[in-house]
Amino acid sequence: MSPAAPLARTDNLTAMLRLVGLFRRTFADLLAREPWVVSSGVKPSTYGLLSVVDRRQPVSQREVCDALGTHASDMVDIVDGAERQGWVERRRDPSDRRRYQLTITPDGRHALARYDELAALAEAEVLAPLSEAERRHLVALVTKVVDRST
Repeated sequence: MSPAAPLARTDNLTAMLRLVGLFRRTFADLLAREPWVVSSGVKPSTYGLLSVVDRRQPVSQREVCDALGTHASDMVDIVDGAERQGWVERRRDPSDRRRYQLTITPDGRHALARYDELAALAEAEVLAPLSEAERRHLVALVTKVVDRST
């Protein structure tokens, strides 16, 4: 399979990087206005942690790092914060005592649902210039690409 021709670049960034950046900024701004997020002291990337753990549990920290593209040392801080909030539990892997397995708690599922609502608001704000059909099409295409890589 030959690689696709590169898309036109704008302002030295690809359209995809600009879209990801716009979503991240919008999502971070929404999180910064939520008292429950601010008081928790957790990082915005906690949302990714909770999402992966919820789908794959029990899951090793390494697998979460790989799924999110996060460095292991950064993941320790993210997991520590989520664990302090009671959102995840970290236990030694019975088959390999060097590894930890993560599971989500009921409080973690509640936090994840709240994060999901904020992510949906951020997505709606970022994709506001698109029609409903265009939004569905874009989400379907992005899902196809992301599902292929996981």
